[in-house]
Amino acid sequence: MERIDKILRKAVKGFGLTLTEALFLLRTEGKDFDKLIQASFKFSTKKTKRIIRFYEKAFPPVSLTGYECELDCNHCKKHYLMHMTPTETPTKLVKVCESFHKKGIKGVLLSGGSRKNGVVPLDSFLDAIKTVKKRFNMFIEAHTGPINYETSKLLVEVGLDAFLPDVVGDEETPQKVYGLNLGPKTYETMLKGMVKAGIKNISPHVCVGLNFGKVGSEVNALKLISKFNPTVVVITVFIPTPGTTMENVPPPKPEDVAKIIAIANLMFPKTPVSLGCVRPGGTHRDLVDRLAVKVGVSKIAVPSRSAYKEAERLGLKVKVFHQNMCCCAEEVEKTLK
Repeated sequence: MERIDKILRKAVKGFGLTLTEALFLLRTEGKDFDKLIQASFKFSTKKTKRIIRFYEKAFPPVSLTGYECELDCNHCKKHYLMHMTPTETPTKLVKVCESFHKKGIKGVLLSGGSRKNGVVPLDSFLDAIKTVKKRFNMFIEAHTGPINYETSKLLVEVGLDAFLPDVVGDEETPQKVYGLNLGPKTYETMLKGMVKAGIKNISPHVCVGLNFGKVGSEVNALKLISKFNPTVVVITVFIPTPGTTMENVPPPKPEDVAKIIAIANLMFPKTPVSLGCVRPGGTHRDLVDRLAVKVGVSKIAVPSRSAYKEAERLGLKVKVFHQNMCCCAEEVEKTLK
């Protein structure tokens, strides 16, 4: 029996993957790649019961720093802040959330630029978060950066529902992209603090190709996350963005994205794997979405037509959410009923 067959046979029985096994699967090509795709899809049907969830519209994101960011990272250069509603003050955050609430929107994503240490300044909005939760009963989730336990605890106490932290699996990527000396130990400490704080939903994000298009450390990030009990594992994809230092860096191959999704699916036997909204557009998106469905992803944010077509071809039951909803937290659907 070939090595890949032994690895996949064990994984589809729900025993997960070691780091060595996951790295081996990342290198698969040709027939072995096909075996990985098939095994992951077969295994996913046990988790999803052949149901795939599509989220047409995300919760609206707000920027707690307006259009400013102290880090000015190489992959973003404040570009993505322009697509968020600015809420630079606690008062403005409450007013904006009130306007969302009046429109029937049930949740909000707190995001924005970062301080120089990579942390989103959520701790400056504690009273506002508490007010939003009390007045409008919105589902509140947040991009955090590497926050400490004390901040995690305070956020849980004021009613935050979900942490959506980015997790990176090496020291090189944060240094090159963020200009920060962070590493796996930093992210492990962050996740430990979040768990200790008692948050119900932790949905770590792993960005494929963030290290200037190179793929590899994502597997390390997934293995680190597997030490905990995440609600959902979210896979995003690096986007070469005009006007940034990385605008000419090619995105990762769709096949590599599919491998990471498959590895995540097999590494987390009981945890949904979601394809997040951050990914390139055009034909790249079409192929990524099609492969994601083919490999057995549980959820897709803002799916393309190719995702619908592939789901139909495979005979999957598609559950579509047309209202503003989040693919990141498994409890969202129950909370908003």
